[in-house]
Amino acid sequence: MTGTPGAVAHDDAPEVLVLEGVTGPALDDLAAERRVARAAEAPAQPWPGVRALVVRNATRVDEGLLTRLPDLRIVARAGAGLDTIDLEATERAGVVVSYAPTENTDATAEHTLALAIAVAHRIVELDASTRAGGWDRAQTRELRGGVWGVVGLGRIGRAVAALARGIGMRALAADPAVGADDARAAGVELVPLAALLARALVVSLLAPLTPATRGLIGAPELALLRPEAILVSTARGELVDEDALGAALMARRLAGAGLDVRATEPPARPDPLA
Repeated sequence: MTGTPGAVAHDDAPEVLVLEGVTGPALDDLAAERRVARAAEAPAQPWPGVRALVVRNATRVDEGLLTRLPDLRIVARAGAGLDTIDLEATERAGVVVSYAPTENTDATAEHTLALAIAVAHRIVELDASTRAGGWDRAQTRELRGGVWGVVGLGRIGRAVAALARGIGMRALAADPAVGADDARAAGVELVPLAALLARALVVSLLAPLTPATRGLIGAPELALLRPEAILVSTARGELVDEDALGAALMARRLAGAGLDVRATEPPARPDPLA
C-alpha cells in the first residue's frame, strides 16, 4: 500500500514506512502481516502511528525526523554503514537501529572490480566511440601482475582483495583498525596509506565514512599516485575531495577513476567530473 503523511493516527494508519524504493521478498512478507506505506522521501510533516522505518543511505535519520515519527521504535537500514543515522538521537528516543552489513558484500566487490577493469580497458569510452561509428584500436591496460590497494579492509575490502588476487594481482591494504596478522590471514599485506598510494596500480576506497575519513583522498594523497594508477570509489563519495580529483584527472596525473558514489547524489550540473 502507499501512504500520505497525516497529522492524526487512525486504526488503518501505516505501521511501517519504507523509503528509497527498498524492495524484496522480506518486505512482501511483512506487508502481508503489517500495514506498509512506501514513499520517495522522508515525511516533512508529523506522521503518528509509524513504528518501523526502512531506509537505504539517502535518508538522514536525525532528531528532526524522529520528532516527526513520534511512535517510531525501529530503524532498519537496508545495507551496510550507519553514517546517515544519528545513533545518539535514536538512543535518546529509545529507537532500535538494525542494519545488514553483509547484504551488498559480493555485489559491491564485483562492481569494484568491474569499474577498475572498465577504466583500465576504456570500455565505456570505446563503446561510445564504436556506437558513433568509430573503430579505435588503441591499446588498453592490463591489470594482471600489478598491485591492488584496498583502503578499508572490512568485509567488502577482503572480498575485493580476493577478487584482485584471482586476476593475478598482489593485494595491499591500509586500515588502522586491522592488525598485520589479521591482514596476513586474509592474504593481504598491511601498509600505511601513503605507501599503498605510491605502490598501487588500482586504489579502491572501501572505508566507512567517519570524521577521520571524510576527505581522506585529497590533493596530497592524489599526488602520491602513479600516473598509470586508477582510483575506484564504491564506499562513500565524501571520502574523496572531488575538486582535487578533477584537477588531477585534467592534468593527467592519474590514468582514470571509477566512481560509483559521489559527495552529492545526484551531483549538481554542470558536473566537472562528468
